[in-house]
Amino acid sequence: MDNNNTKNKKDQKEDFKTKVGFQKFAFFSFDKEGYVMRLRKYETAIRRRIKQLREDKKIVSNTNTLASIEKEIKSLKGKLLNNTDNAVLYYFIEHIDYDNKVDMDKVKKTQKAIADELCLDNAEVSRAFKKLKELNLISFSKSGHALEKVWVSPFILWRGKAGAHYKLMKELKEEFRGIPFETKLKAA
Repeated sequence: MDNNNTKNKKDQKEDFKTKVGFQKFAFFSFDKEGYVMRLRKYETAIRRRIKQLREDKKIVSNTNTLASIEKEIKSLKGKLLNNTDNAVLYYFIEHIDYDNKVDMDKVKKTQKAIADELCLDNAEVSRAFKKLKELNLISFSKSGHALEKVWVSPFILWRGKAGAHYKLMKELKEEFRGIPFETKLKAA
């Protein structure tokens, strides 16, 4: 009886951790560590740097320095999420299966096919894949040009059991070692 009682308390403790972890995730977007807040902080830092560079441009007369500033501004603008990035991300979210794996039977298998389906430029879709992976929003593996597996970050949404989410967040599987938007902004 004592052994059963101890086991029950341990199960209850794990169940509580699971529920608390999942409830915290359910409010993740409103939390300072949530997707929306991280996106805002990430993009605000970029815009702040762009604004500073534009101010610097007003007082610089050297053409090489001006060209360097323009190059950095262009590079920084490329780091902001754009419509193509969002279209690709939402394409995968639309086809998400349990444990945040994308159902590969329901999506196109190549970036070109996805670009065609979404009526987007292939080069833009390729850049979106790279950017979304760098920002820890998606992860994927390929075999040649074909996508084998795609996952959506468990930090931005979750489809599956609360216990599995808690466990995955705790372990941070190989696919998602970083939290969305945790990246260093580098100068051009």
